[in-house]
Amino acid sequence: MIIFTKKRCAQKKELLESEQRMIQLIRQNELVLNNINSGLAYIANDYIVQWENISLCSKSLSYEAYKKGELCYLTAHNRTTPCENCVMQRARRSGQVESILFNLDNKHVIEVFATPIFNEQGDVDGVVIRVDDVTERQHMIGELETARSRAEQSDKLKSAFLANMSHEIRTPLNAIVGFSDLLMVTEDQEEKEEFIQIINANNELLLKLINDILDLSKIEAGSVELKYEDFDLAVYFNELAASMHRRVVNPQVRLVPVNPYETCTVRLDKNRLAQILTNFVTNAIKYTSKGTIEMGYEKIDGDIRLYVRDTGIGIPEDKKDKVFHRFEKLDEFAQGTGLGLSICKAIVEACRGEIGFESEFDKGSLFWAVLPCQFDSVDSEPTSSRRNNEKDADNESILDSEETKKVPKRVLVVEDIQSNFFLVSSILKNKCQLLHAPNGLEAVEIVRTQPVDLVLMDMKMPVMDGRTATSEIRKFNAEIPIIALTAHAFDADRVAALKAGCDDYLVKPINGAKLMQTLKEYGC
Repeated sequence: MIIFTKKRCAQKKELLESEQRMIQLIRQNELVLNNINSGLAYIANDYIVQWENISLCSKSLSYEAYKKGELCYLTAHNRTTPCENCVMQRARRSGQVESILFNLDNKHVIEVFATPIFNEQGDVDGVVIRVDDVTERQHMIGELETARSRAEQSDKLKSAFLANMSHEIRTPLNAIVGFSDLLMVTEDQEEKEEFIQIINANNELLLKLINDILDLSKIEAGSVELKYEDFDLAVYFNELAASMHRRVVNPQVRLVPVNPYETCTVRLDKNRLAQILTNFVTNAIKYTSKGTIEMGYEKIDGDIRLYVRDTGIGIPEDKKDKVFHRFEKLDEFAQGTGLGLSICKAIVEACRGEIGFESEFDKGSLFWAVLPCQFDSVDSEPTSSRRNNEKDADNESILDSEETKKVPKRVLVVEDIQSNFFLVSSILKNKCQLLHAPNGLEAVEIVRTQPVDLVLMDMKMPVMDGRTATSEIRKFNAEIPIIALTAHAFDADRVAALKAGCDDYLVKPINGAKLMQTLKEYGC
């Protein structure tokens, strides 16, 4: 009896020690689980939470989610039925770890992982979920995504810039090279003078383009050079006005300089002032087909206000906020880089002045800039507006084909820039009968309604571009040779043109011999 009692006592003691070890082990496990960075919960198949440490570990949750003994969807999402696309259900169905992201009202982002728990028979008994606060990680991912998007956008802008520069440089260069070649072979004095005028005009355009690019480089580097000097603005303004008169070739447009002073001695950066006025007037010339362009200046307190007012096409409301942005052009077919106004803005800001505009669509625009300056003397007696004699210019050339023994081939030149058409007509003079279309839409109509043997197609034109026009022509005429003749020199442009239906691709500046050889290959 005594032995039996001792044995029972020993068993009881051993059982008590085992229970204490078990309690200690459970406490240790709970201590570990309650001090990890992730919130954990075990949820049975009936959605009731069996155990959780989320209330202790998941500080991002502002409420008591996954409460022990409660339905998980009730405490976590305040629902009366299980959630759609529930991560726990997905884990049970797939037998694999599933995850989902939640954006909380307190701006935190949590990620929930669900891991299925299998019994000895291989069935799912429940799911362990892990809740992690991934707000910082998602923020970093967002920043990386933004940086990647900016890098991609920068790469696209660089490619667009290079393509635009290539086109804008080749356009005046086409006229310079082409008419220089013709100048060497022509004997007609009037033709020589006309060729020289076209070459000079395109020289100025090319020089302005290069200067704009150089100015852009300085602006990107954060340095706009200003060199102040004393000069008579009244005299200098007259010189600028005379220079601007030469740029107005449209007989339906009058340039009206307004010089209100006999003398106006100021201290300013002379070249930068000229750059502002020149850009203002150049833009007005581009977008004014008839009416007047008024350029002037006036003294306002201690400042000089420069302005240019035109009766052009004006600026639509949806484009007004982009006027001073780089590479922005109201008309993408107008020559230029879209840098002029952004450079003006940078110059004016460097001078601590102000710049702005007023515009009404279809009625005209007024661009102005106010520059702080020092005045030495001003003759305040206003004088009448000075107007230079207008120069009549005729940009249209008509090619009269000489009669030959055989009927000349009819070549349609699709080109929106008049000097480029004149160059082609000069090269092909007496060799082909030329037709002219200033845009793709008119070209399609001519090919549809008139006999044409070959088409020389520019790619970048208003109304309808060259690729679209080529595709339209191919819908009803698959035989006529179409040769792209463009300032776009990139291989991607060539591939796109050939894909649209062009038979060949020539790049400006035009090589007369190459053009003639190509036409000969196509029977002209």
